[in-house]
Amino acid sequence: MKKNALSRRDVLRGLSATALVGLAGAACSAPSKPASAPAAGAPTAAPAAAEKITIRFHHRVGGECDHYTFEAGEFMKTHPNIEMKAECFPGADYFQKLNTLAAGGTLGDVWWISSIEGYYRLAATGVSAPVDDLIKTANFDLGQLYKQNVDAAKLNGKMYGIPQLAHPGRVGLFYYKPVFDAAKVDYPNDKWTYDDLVATAQKLTNAKDQVWGFMDPERGYFSILPYLRAFGGDVINEDGTKCPLSSAESKAGLQFISDLYNKFKVADKPGASTLGAQQLCAANKLGMYQAGFWGNTIRDYVKAGTWDVAPMPIGPIKKRGSMFECDPVCLSSTSQHKTEAFEFMALVAGHDAQLRYLQNAGAPSPRPDVMQDPEVQKDTTMKVFAGIMADAMPLVLPANFRETEYFKYIGEALSAIWLGEKTVDDILDEVTKGSQAILDKPSLASS
Repeated sequence: MKKNALSRRDVLRGLSATALVGLAGAACSAPSKPASAPAAGAPTAAPAAAEKITIRFHHRVGGECDHYTFEAGEFMKTHPNIEMKAECFPGADYFQKLNTLAAGGTLGDVWWISSIEGYYRLAATGVSAPVDDLIKTANFDLGQLYKQNVDAAKLNGKMYGIPQLAHPGRVGLFYYKPVFDAAKVDYPNDKWTYDDLVATAQKLTNAKDQVWGFMDPERGYFSILPYLRAFGGDVINEDGTKCPLSSAESKAGLQFISDLYNKFKVADKPGASTLGAQQLCAANKLGMYQAGFWGNTIRDYVKAGTWDVAPMPIGPIKKRGSMFECDPVCLSSTSQHKTEAFEFMALVAGHDAQLRYLQNAGAPSPRPDVMQDPEVQKDTTMKVFAGIMADAMPLVLPANFRETEYFKYIGEALSAIWLGEKTVDDILDEVTKGSQAILDKPSLASS
């Protein structure tokens, strides 16, 4: 299976209550003129009305559901015979709820999902429908999207959704200016190497006063991936069947991360503080932290103008490590109204809806025309991430759809290195074998 043909997991957490948001329908279409006038005195037949249909859609409760609900209202203005019904679930239960609905044959017509949270498994098992014919019939231009997103939305050459959110991973280096200013150190820039990161973090760090130069708040699978790829290694091979953690390149990336904690001591040990990265910055205890686009929530903790973001450094192979993730909107294979449902999917992936989504939810778009919009480019985070997205590395996941198990195992197994309990040499062979054992298990799509 190719790198863009890989995918997500079966079971997550417990069920949750369903939030139903019924959207009022608009008036039916105007009746057509009768072929001939009725006879005098005869009763006039009621004009035929267009058949009313209902399309159900799913998203996570909160701003995302609000956005879809707004777009559904816009959709109904031009589709008066359609009632859009939102069924949104809390984020912690969302993916399990989709699984439950799919198993019971009650999944809605349209739903949002993440490329790393079940997208490919649902496609491989026939829960979601391929949309290639609908794309062609509707003349939906895939060229409006980043090519990496189009590639990532395919399984065995077929599209099973339209990307409506995209990002290149945990590739932002967010920094707090007052800590830099106090140490009289220059701010990060897009030319930085990993040597620059270490040198600057050392100048910012004051262990006695518990001031740290750098932090990776997640310390997991997705946050180590940029390092490994920047050093020429990876967490999984191109077709999702082999674990290359023990390669010289991957080992070098892991050793660099270990050195941040154990050799250079510029990052506090995992769990040493109860404060998050943004809170530590606000307390003048942290200079830089690694994050995805959501790292810009630092704005809720510090004064405007005191923070900024640069890309994570360029690695020894002269590239930045990244992984192009996308969140598609999908169509149920059991939908009785596929054409109409696809029209709604195309709407939420369109320029105007995407621009509204970015402005309201702060999420990067899979559309270059949105990411390059002059107003969007005024946002520092979006400007930096747009630059990285232009040439981000591809999404690669386990070919057997056991990515959640794979993510969890690697993230937990490697934590002993960051804690200083074991060295890279101590643990790498064991972790590689354990990871490969997961990749060798039967596919979830065949069970």
